[in-house]
Formats: sequence, structure tokens, C-alpha cells
Amino acid sequence: MNYTFVNDYKNNNKLRKSFNELTEKIFDFNFVSWYENGFWKDKYIPYSLIDNEKVVANVSVNIMDFIMDGVLKHYIQIGTVMTDKDYRGQGLSRYLMNKVIDEYKDKVDGIYLFGGDDVINFYLKFGFTISKEYQYKKMIYPNQNIKKVRKIDTYKKKNWRLFYNAIKNSVCNDRFHMDNIGLVSFWTMGSDLVYYLAEEDAYIIAEVKKDSLNILQIFADHKVNLETVINSFGHQIRKVKLGFTPYDASGYNIEELYQEDCTLFILGEDLKHIENKKLMFPTLSHA
Repeated sequence: MNYTFVNDYKNNNKLRKSFNELTEKIFDFNFVSWYENGFWKDKYIPYSLIDNEKVVANVSVNIMDFIMDGVLKHYIQIGTVMTDKDYRGQGLSRYLMNKVIDEYKDKVDGIYLFGGDDVINFYLKFGFTISKEYQYKKMIYPNQNIKKVRKIDTYKKKNWRLFYNAIKNSVCNDRFHMDNIGLVSFWTMGSDLVYYLAEEDAYIIAEVKKDSLNILQIFADHKVNLETVINSFGHQIRKVKLGFTPYDASGYNIEELYQEDCTLFILGEDLKHIENKKLMFPTLSHA
């Protein structure tokens, strides 16, 4: 059977609808609200095969710019790899993977993706290798810190607009900083993860569970004191985990990161810095 190849069709209503239907079927989510709110821009590009105007297989390209220890890096992250169950076993994903790699391998500093444990051998066939990441954690001893952060209701347009502007104007507050406002919007739009600390004029993306604090990212137009941010969550916090690589690792335990069904695959010498420098891709950068 012959298929039609298409890419970058976000403004084609029929194809975008079919793409979302397949995404919903395979991954149980879609990009409808992301598109309708104007966050699906030019950094997310689906590469798809079409059968009678129906998307049957896809490999998406995410254009990823990072600043690694002060140096600008251009990568692509592969994501939303999927094939309709009625079209599997024909090598459609393999065709799309090869097409993407051939197009970008000489244009970027590296190509990477996060894959499940059941597809490790599939990605290794394309020349990817498995890389380690490292996460920074520490314990905090009892203190009298007063909770100063305020949770932000991102459903309110005024709140979202202020937060969105803060993302656009943010400087690096980590050693491996992502510049992709679309992905940040995908993870934070309508979530209950956004906090504001007036003392630092900073937005903090964080998860709080009893005595555990997981800081995913900090957005501000200046360098923020990380310890001030941690203390602003109050006296109940005992465990701190970071979803990014801090500038100052003093007092932190550096542990190899393990997440079930989330193996990091890399293609290109430059991406070996992730393991060698004991970095991690920011949690909000996962596509």
C-alpha cells in the first residue's frame, strides 16, 4: 500500500484532527487546547504518513535550544512516535525515523529522545546510545521558615498573561537551560504547579507532597537565590528534589536518575556532555 508523507501541517484542520485522534488513541492525550491557545508554534513539527487523509504513523520533531554552562546548543528531540495498530508491522515508524535523522543530523548539535523500556532495541538500530542523567536532592532540617509562595490560578487570563511574560523574559537559573516556551506552556497551562514568590519576583513550577518539594523550574528576569526559593515553601519541607541542574550543587546529593519507561537515547558526540557533566534534561523539556 502507498502512503503520502506530510509534515508541518498544524494549520490543516483535517490532518490536525486526525493527528490528535491518533495521539489520543495511543497516548491518551491530545494537542487540541495547546493549539487553540496558540502555543503550537514552529518548534513542534509532526512527520506523518497519511492513508486516505488519515494519519496512520508519526514521528514528531521538537526544536530544542539549550544553554549548557553558558554555551548555546541546538538539538532536536524526537517524540510522539506512534503507529495506528491496524498499520503496524510495515516499517512505517522506521521510515519516518530515518527521514527525520537524515534531515537533521548535519544541522544540529545532536538528536535525542526518551523511550520506553520495551523499545530499547528499536532505537539502538538507528545509532542511538543510552545515556545517564543525574538528579540533585537533599534533606532539610527542621526550621521556622514561613510559607511565602502563593499558588497561581493559571486558568485566569490575567495570571496566565503575567506568567507567560515571565517565561519569555526569563534568564538562566540552571546550568542546562531550555528555551522552548511552547513546551513550558504545554506542561503548565491549567495546572496547579505554578507558584509566585513576590520577594524574588519569580515564578516557581513545583510539586508539593506533604514534606517533599520537587522544584521543576524557576522563571525570573534575574538570577534567583535557590535557597530562598526552597525556604519560601515553609517549615514543613524536609526533602527537596530538583527537576533541573542547579548552578551550585553544594549540599546536594547527586544521584543517577532513573524513571520507569523513560530511557534517554542520544545521537551525536555533543550530547555525551549530559552524562559527563552530570546534567539532566529539565523535567519541563520532555516532549
